[in-house]
Amino acid sequence: MSDFINALNGEYHSRIPVWFMRQAGRYMRGYSEFRKSKSIKELCMNPEIIREITYEPVRELGVDSAIIFFDIMLPAEALGFRVDFRENHGPVIENSIASDPSMKKLHDFNISDFYYPLEASIRNFREKHSNVPIIGFAGGPLTIASYLMAGSSDRDLLFLKKTLGSDTSSFRRIMEMVTEMVIQVSKIQIRAGSAAIQIFDSWSGNLSPNTFSQFVKPYLDEIVSDLSGLVPLIYFSTSTAGLLKNIYDLGFDFLSLDWRMDLREVMERYGTKKGIQGNLDPSLAERFPEQAFKEAMMIAKDMRDFDRYIFNLGHGVLPGTDVKTLKKIVEIVHGVER
Repeated sequence: MSDFINALNGEYHSRIPVWFMRQAGRYMRGYSEFRKSKSIKELCMNPEIIREITYEPVRELGVDSAIIFFDIMLPAEALGFRVDFRENHGPVIENSIASDPSMKKLHDFNISDFYYPLEASIRNFREKHSNVPIIGFAGGPLTIASYLMAGSSDRDLLFLKKTLGSDTSSFRRIMEMVTEMVIQVSKIQIRAGSAAIQIFDSWSGNLSPNTFSQFVKPYLDEIVSDLSGLVPLIYFSTSTAGLLKNIYDLGFDFLSLDWRMDLREVMERYGTKKGIQGNLDPSLAERFPEQAFKEAMMIAKDMRDFDRYIFNLGHGVLPGTDVKTLKKIVEIVHGVER
């Protein structure tokens, strides 16, 4: 059994497991080569290319788990949204709520409209690399809904908050549709053999605790209710120190926290019932490697006594990050005695 699987299950393991969010991405040479001739959508339609991109960081960095290469917004096409990607801009929704408030052409998640071979890609990876655990993922309902409402990145959630205040019924309808989509896409990945599912809810820290509890928590509870017990569930969020109690009350098995929190302090305050993942500042890894090495060592030493701890960044790998820096971080964390 791998250190990563043992950490997920809270069982003894000899060294702290490591993986990086967005580890299969732009900073990797292989991914960049594929992108010279193919769009993100084209990459996500090819199980063999997905396998190569997914495995590259495992081979190059020595991380303890892979995470399937995909994009959180693509399943929204099976809700009736038109999703595209603009260079240096990210996902763009052509028929967002901002452009078409009527929602007439939208519908509940339809598996027959989900054309991407996500299940086949995970099975393909597991057949070739059976000794490497693979993580499946989906976007959090709030984060996905923010794109679908605004049409592109809405990190401050300004359009979403406006919709919430002026048209609560539309907000709830979108959240219901997205929640069902997240559940179904997660189940596809679980059936294919994912060792865990991570829910990426990057923008949840832009809500007040009351708003989060009233308008987001019920949908996260629904996800946990449907998926709990199938595989370990990880909830990732950023800037959520003020929401920490609310997040701890959710039923996720692991919380992936950003660099704005002291992980040991979090565990000592809230207990070890939940696993913790994180939380090196990705900007250090990109721009200040020596400081990143020191921080990685300190985080690993602080958390080495906890069986349910996985080292990661506090957000995704930034595109300018040197592969050698991440490889050195993996070596540092693996070298900390438990």
